[in-house]
Amino acid sequence: MSNDGSRVLIVIPAYNEELTIGSVVALAKKYGDVLVVDDGSKDRTSEIAREVGAVVLKHKTNRGKGQALKTGFEHALANDYDAVVCLDADGQHNPEEIPLLLKPIIEGEADLVIGSRYLNNAHKNIPFYRRLGLWVLNKTTVLASGVKITDSQSGFRALSRKALKSLELNADGYHVESEMIHELAEKGLKIVEVPINVRYDVPKKHKKNPVSHGVGVLAKVVGLIGYKRPLLLFSILSLISFAVAGVFAYWALKPYWSGGDVFLTQAIAAGIFTLIGIQLFIAGLTLNVLARMVRE
Repeated sequence: MSNDGSRVLIVIPAYNEELTIGSVVALAKKYGDVLVVDDGSKDRTSEIAREVGAVVLKHKTNRGKGQALKTGFEHALANDYDAVVCLDADGQHNPEEIPLLLKPIIEGEADLVIGSRYLNNAHKNIPFYRRLGLWVLNKTTVLASGVKITDSQSGFRALSRKALKSLELNADGYHVESEMIHELAEKGLKIVEVPINVRYDVPKKHKKNPVSHGVGVLAKVVGLIGYKRPLLLFSILSLISFAVAGVFAYWALKPYWSGGDVFLTQAIAAGIFTLIGIQLFIAGLTLNVLARMVRE
């Protein structure tokens, strides 16, 4: 329970985190009730979490972070919690910073508060290739949601009860962070960021190949743009197609300007990409109308 009497649930999705789950739960308990959603772990994650004082809900199989959070949110709503804080089980997040995320929720200033590594330059400790990947994911999420967010992939975040009631999550994997932002922004809920610190000297830094993981999340976020904002996605693809057509057209006409003949193959390619660009734009307009009809 927070200082103002609000009931707070701290949701920790976990998968094979026996090395760190105990300390994370012990530190988080000071700020609310702790729920560990064990997403099909094969180690002692559940046992250790219970021993330290967490309530544990366990999936029989590994269903993904999105489904683990969904289980946690359903538990929070069913048990009348006023706010939920999500943090990772690997020890990267500092539970002592939970009050920073709760403050805007408790004061009614926000419905989703995201802990950002970028607001205090903590992201500088991230390897360059991961920073590049995060930059791409951040920009793509901003395109999808229309909300300027510096750290869209941060798993350290807090939600109000109003936000929990508004969410209809479909994501099963790590793109749940982006889906959450887009869905709440679309429903007009207030989203803010607060600065946090992140540790990278944890025992298990990455469970997945960072490249394949990043590409997978990006594909899901791009798919979200296509589903939620088709005109935006297809307009971008259309512009790319027109740009390619322009390159081929320049290539085809360059010898003509010097008194030679037009390159026929390049001219045909320019025409094909122009037609593709037109078709993509028309498809975007059509899908945008359909998407609006579905929402209404």
